[in-house]
Amino acid sequence: MRIEPLSRGVGASDLDELGELLCDAVTSGASVSFLPPLTPDRARAYWHDALERAHQRSVTLVARDERGITGSVQLHPAGMQNQPHRAEVSKLLVHRRVRRRGIGKALMLEIEKWAALGGFTLLTLNTKQGDAGERLYESIGWKRAGMIPGYALDAEGIPRATVLFYKELQATDQFSARAGVRSWL
Repeated sequence: MRIEPLSRGVGASDLDELGELLCDAVTSGASVSFLPPLTPDRARAYWHDALERAHQRSVTLVARDERGITGSVQLHPAGMQNQPHRAEVSKLLVHRRVRRRGIGKALMLEIEKWAALGGFTLLTLNTKQGDAGERLYESIGWKRAGMIPGYALDAEGIPRATVLFYKELQATDQFSARAGVRSWL
């Protein structure tokens, strides 16, 4: 397995694999902004738009094996002028065929490195209460900030709670968030 960043202009095969990954996640009950049934075309369109419209400081990482893309995670900077140090981690997806092999953990640890390189010192994320992600995030040092009941609908249309997490990082100073404010606002 290798982990690498994606950028604008990804090829059709990567978009197809990303669409398959998202469809697999939604079909298996992941709370990642979509409800089943999610069509491959709609999933592919999501990825195309997400990558093409990404903020210049956003990062999308994918994990690959010999069969293609097996996982992904995204980092999105906060859009407020007074929060250049903060980013949100989203869409940690691991295909069912390779779950429980450490890919989610590897993606999370790698996105934290990219965040630190980008000058981010505070990361946030949320996950459906009771999901495997909850245990993963706690195991790698994320702190639970709270829970919001009825946050999003599950696959059956039932409102479910989400758990909010945060993690403080040491920026590596390759990009100072404070100094970089003017370059991205």
